[in-house]
Amino acid sequence: MPDHDAVQKFFAAYGRALAGGDLNGVAAAYSYPSYVAGDAQSIAIAAPAEVKDAFAGAAETYRRRGVAHALPRVRAAEWLTRSLLWADVAWSYTDEGGAELDAETFRYVLRVSGDSVRICVVVAAATEV
Repeated sequence: MPDHDAVQKFFAAYGRALAGGDLNGVAAAYSYPSYVAGDAQSIAIAAPAEVKDAFAGAAETYRRRGVAHALPRVRAAEWLTRSLLWADVAWSYTDEGGAELDAETFRYVLRVSGDSVRICVVVAAATEV
């Protein structure tokens, strides 16, 4: 079972893929099917191509806004079952100089199998309620 450092490393790799526009890397971080829930909509994701399509526009938006890094901070994590881990992650989106351009918080349910960690549920969370 991964410890807090392993979960932090997983999200750091995911953040590098996000900020770098590595759509294959982003898609590889997910278990399928996956589910994404937010205030405006909920999306079931059946295959990697759907993740790539969803993040293609986001990657371009990051580049336009000058986002160079997506930096995660795992604030909390808790085992739900032997293979499901809940994680509360705050994201800081920074430019090349390290200035924060934006911040978001998400809750994730991760599927853990051996050394493999994959996202199976993402829920957008309010940074402040």
